Amino acid sequence: MSPAHFDWLQAADRHTELVDPVISVRQLSRWDLRRKHHTRFDHCLVYATHQGEYVEFRPPVRPRATARYSAVYEVDLGVHLVRRELTLPSSNDALEFQAEVEFRWRVEDPVGFVRSGRRDVPRLLRNELEERARGLVRLHPVTDSAAAEAELLAAAVGWPRLGAEAGLDTAWTLRLRRNQQAIEHQVRLQEITQDAEAKILDAVLGKDVDAAAEQREAALLRLQAEKVGLYEDYLEQGGTRASAWYLSRHPEAGQEVMANLREDQRQLVEKQLELVTKLFDSAEAETHELAEPRRHAVRALTEVLTQRFPGTSTDTGHAAAEGPPAKDLPPGYGRTPVDPAKG
Repeated sequence: MSPAHFDWLQAADRHTELVDPVISVRQLSRWDLRRKHHTRFDHCLVYATHQGEYVEFRPPVRPRATARYSAVYEVDLGVHLVRRELTLPSSNDALEFQAEVEFRWRVEDPVGFVRSGRRDVPRLLRNELEERARGLVRLHPVTDSAAAEAELLAAAVGWPRLGAEAGLDTAWTLRLRRNQQAIEHQVRLQEITQDAEAKILDAVLGKDVDAAAEQREAALLRLQAEKVGLYEDYLEQGGTRASAWYLSRHPEAGQEVMANLREDQRQLVEKQLELVTKLFDSAEAETHELAEPRRHAVRALTEVLTQRFPGTSTDTGHAAAEGPPAKDLPPGYGRTPVDPAKG
């Protein structure tokens, strides 16, 4: 049937976002012999009689004759979702809440909706919600949107269903927040706070890192000082004690340490014997001039001959000490003889 035969016709399919659930309105002639009309099977047909009454035919029921009806309304019975934004006053008239609402609605009473004469369902629901919510949220400051939203949702439990007078079945959800200016201001404050916290944390962590680095450096310095002290002690001891110190830390090098120790002592003895021989064989100096050096040479020779080497069990020092008592020594024993020819 062409659009010219309709008083109202909107081209709407199943996925169209409807504002008005009345898809079409068409007047009927008393002598209209056409009984089949092209209407959606899932739409409800509401017929108006000549007496001003309405009769509905829900799918799949359809009237057999339309002679006693003057008009027919084709009403969509599907479930529709719509999202709207509205502003609600706060305790300060200069500031408002921003509300985002999602409505779910469908026509529950087709005859009631046709009688109501409504044309814009989302606007109807938005106006009813705003009218009921204004008095509640006005008691709260714009910064307390959470408390205002909680009180509004709690009070809505006892409200009549939105759009009930127009024959609608509805449900809705709401999110209440500050206005955009207040949100931007809060975002700026949050950025400032976060930057300050980051700087404070960076300073605190930096101090901790610096303190840890200083502690590590101090520990390394103490360890280095201990090593320096140990090496100084090692070098100052010399000889057998130095070898024993090294052997206590490297017991696996025992054989090598003993071999080196004996070689060092052998070289020392050879040097001292060479020195004594040169002193006794020297003829360039006077006898009285060599008296004191010869006494030192004899003393050094005695120390070498009485020195105890590692691994020996004979106490040469004790044996050397055993000799004729001092009272049995002849006169002049131990003195360097004087040559009469040079005296």
